[in-house]
Amino acid sequence: MEEFIRKPMNPKGNRTIIPLLAMAVLIIGSVSTLYVHANQSIQSVNGDTIIINNHSFELNTIFDTYSNISIETDIGEKTGIPLSEILLSSYIDCASCNSYVFIAEDGYQQTVEWDDIQQGILTLEKRTYFPHLAHAFWVRDIIEIEVKENE
Repeated sequence: MEEFIRKPMNPKGNRTIIPLLAMAVLIIGSVSTLYVHANQSIQSVNGDTIIINNHSFELNTIFDTYSNISIETDIGEKTGIPLSEILLSSYIDCASCNSYVFIAEDGYQQTVEWDDIQQGILTLEKRTYFPHLAHAFWVRDIIEIEVKENE
């Protein structure tokens, strides 16, 4: 019985556990990275839609439906679809009774009124231009236009 108590632990046992744990962490990290990149690729494919007033619209359909116009900005001429036409056909009861929040993919957002909308355009690159407003209102990578009722 004394031999059993004095028997030293297997030093190799401790040495194999650490590499196994490290490999497990690396595998979990790799799988997580692959999942995130695959999810982003799917979102990029679906990135050709814009949500307007809680309704999804295909960007190509919008640009096939409406005529492009050109506006002059302080950085040159820009071409796109009039925002007023898009919003008037997107289930909004009283266009002038609302504010419009443009939300970008990165979370940036700006709110404009109907008078501003009438002068703005949306480009195929999902960017707004308002020639009479500061550049901070020119939102890029738009994913949503939220309609807020004015009080």
